[in-house]
Amino acid sequence: MKKLLIKGNKTLAVISGILFGAILLNNLTTYVPVNYVEANGSSDVGNLSISTSVEIEENIIIKEHIINEVPSYTPDSNKVEKVRKYLAGRNAPLADYAEEFVKAADHYSIDYRIVAAISVIESGGGKHPFKPHNAWGWGKKSFKNWTEGIWTVSEGISKYYSKGLTTPQLIGTYYCPPNATKWGQNVTFVMNQIGR
Repeated sequence: MKKLLIKGNKTLAVISGILFGAILLNNLTTYVPVNYVEANGSSDVGNLSISTSVEIEENIIIKEHIINEVPSYTPDSNKVEKVRKYLAGRNAPLADYAEEFVKAADHYSIDYRIVAAISVIESGGGKHPFKPHNAWGWGKKSFKNWTEGIWTVSEGISKYYSKGLTTPQLIGTYYCPPNATKWGQNVTFVMNQIGR
């Protein structure tokens, strides 16, 4: 019995030591930054860089942010001025967002005047929005701000364009079914007033 007890204590001590070592090793690796080697597209070994896990995480966050960012460029100032002038002449709140209309239109490859024109027909250019920052009667949706509204509606209009519906008359059948013909004519009229 005494031999069994001694053997049991030794086994218990060995198991305890292994568990203690595993816990200690786990804690150490949790707080030590992980390093990795990244090749910079060259066969030269000198171009290898070592980064810590924190840098990896920061790079992922930065790349993710850049992907979701609206493209930065200067739109055609002539187009911007035409939209601004027309909306300002109507005392429309959206006149200050003329550049956003043109940027979004360029991004989604749609006519730069169409989203501004729809806002005039649907809400007087933002004077009488349906929901907060929704000057287009775009469903029952509210937007955080005018910029979000312009970009969301521009993206939606681009989906019509992708189906070959590239004029207000064609879009009107889906956008404003009860009054499609008149709606299409009105939007076209405002687009022509804005200019070419």
